Amino acid sequence: MSVLGIYDGHNAGAALVSERGRVIAAVEEERFSRIKNHDARPGQSAPPYESVAFCLAASPEPVTRIAFGLAAPAELSRNAMATFDACVAAGESQRLSRAAELGLTDSELRELPASTQRRRVDTLSAVVAGAGLGAEAPVAFVDHHAAHAGGAYLLSGLDQALVVTLDGKGDNLSGSVSVGDHGTISRTLEIPSEDSLGHLYSAFTVACGLRPQRDEGKLQAMAASGSIDRRIRSWLEDRFELDGRSGAIRGKLSEGLVIGPYPDRRPDLHNDLVREIIGGSRIVDVAATVQNFLEQVVAEFVTWHLARTGLRTLVVSGGVFANVSLNHRLADLGAVDRLHVHPAMTDAGIAMGAAVVTFAAQGTAPQPLRDLGIGPTYSDRECADAFEREGFCVTTPRLGAEVVLGGALARGEVVARFVGGAEYGPRALGNRSILAPANNPSMPVILNRMLRRSTVMPFAPMARARDAVDLFAVVPVLADSFRTMTAAVPCTVETRRRYPAIVHADGTARPQLLDDDERATAIIDELERRTGQHVIINTSFNLHDEPMVCRPIDAARSASAAGITTVQIGGMVAKLE
Repeated sequence: MSVLGIYDGHNAGAALVSERGRVIAAVEEERFSRIKNHDARPGQSAPPYESVAFCLAASPEPVTRIAFGLAAPAELSRNAMATFDACVAAGESQRLSRAAELGLTDSELRELPASTQRRRVDTLSAVVAGAGLGAEAPVAFVDHHAAHAGGAYLLSGLDQALVVTLDGKGDNLSGSVSVGDHGTISRTLEIPSEDSLGHLYSAFTVACGLRPQRDEGKLQAMAASGSIDRRIRSWLEDRFELDGRSGAIRGKLSEGLVIGPYPDRRPDLHNDLVREIIGGSRIVDVAATVQNFLEQVVAEFVTWHLARTGLRTLVVSGGVFANVSLNHRLADLGAVDRLHVHPAMTDAGIAMGAAVVTFAAQGTAPQPLRDLGIGPTYSDRECADAFEREGFCVTTPRLGAEVVLGGALARGEVVARFVGGAEYGPRALGNRSILAPANNPSMPVILNRMLRRSTVMPFAPMARARDAVDLFAVVPVLADSFRTMTAAVPCTVETRRRYPAIVHADGTARPQLLDDDERATAIIDELERRTGQHVIINTSFNLHDEPMVCRPIDAARSASAAGITTVQIGGMVAKLE
């Protein structure tokens, strides 16, 4: 049985699990459309036709089952209306006036969860039909947080774990707690979207002049330069807390607002509320305050559930865990022996999660996810043709393309790498990467100018695993994260001195460590042979506000626009003279 997973929301895309339980393809629609965070819900961008087509083309056998990464309309309606009615019963009767604001009758307002979900189902059904998959491939529904949790745990290779998901919202939830036990996963707690820590962090992001669902990482980065604002901290403590009896997160961000049942949301009201609280405070202090608060609440939440279950292995997924400083805080908890952050913790992982959960429901465990280069790959000829059309000269170097890149880095150049399959998830891990010297303290300014990026975000290091103990505070709990850039760790004194370009304001970095059998190690080997350096900058191959490059022509055009003159394409090197 092979399963095709499809998701139509923010980070729409598709994934395929083969009949042997191996994930063989996964990609977001944005890689093809070139629309950042491509959202395929009705009224947004086009449905995820191209990501589905890619996965089907990669399948060695016919697809026998389809998994939609969303709850069935009737199930969602029951849950969403129960939440809405509970809010009204608790005194939030002003929510009933939302029908008039939306131009709906009361019955239409109550039908909102089901009617909007049916439109999403219709969209995905049209994608399935357009791909030539008929009734012989039955459809399974996997709700948003079941997909987050299942994809993270079932592909982790771990036997037992506490599985926690936190994000903005999805299918009326903003989070969940589950127990993973030898291939089965049982949900023990649901956090309604009313209590969303993701929405809280997003509201602070917007109130600080940044963009929602786009710039939360910048807010996290700014936090390193600020101090706690006690007034804002007090306000946060009044709005969110951990229920010591149930272990649930309780939030009051929407208290008193006129807001309908899921999926209705009033981010403008949340943002205005936070702007009023921020007042004239320094933005870096605001960032530091909400970051510190998020870390504390989530740490207390996780600790409560670890103690309740007796588990010491933690698996996390959902957009909140894109926050690498939060992940570092969780790794420091004495109750955690191992932390696994799903590499596509954002909604980019929903399609795969849906496919994996559906596959496992048939009684066979999926294989752990090891290789993340499961996106589109292209032949050397396709790559050479694309780069030559952009004015590059393509050659096959005798000593190897990686050696050429190492030599260019030794000369202080910025280079790029376009090899193998595109990476699954938001991090460039060497297949779709821009690489630069880490010893030059001016390199972040140079890269930001070349790539037209903001100066806020720090750059991440790539290094060999065998050098890690000399470079970073190696935390065994984070063994998985060191390979997928999903957690920040303190840098050693030597790293801060020798490689200032990858050290953040708080002395941490978000490293990617390479094993000796990975081809990219040859780049660092050559750099070390020439200069003694063994750390380089690794950032995603894209210009500002664009998705990571996918097709060869995307890579060629981006490299030319950025002024990158040396690009590895497979075993070849493209040079722009």
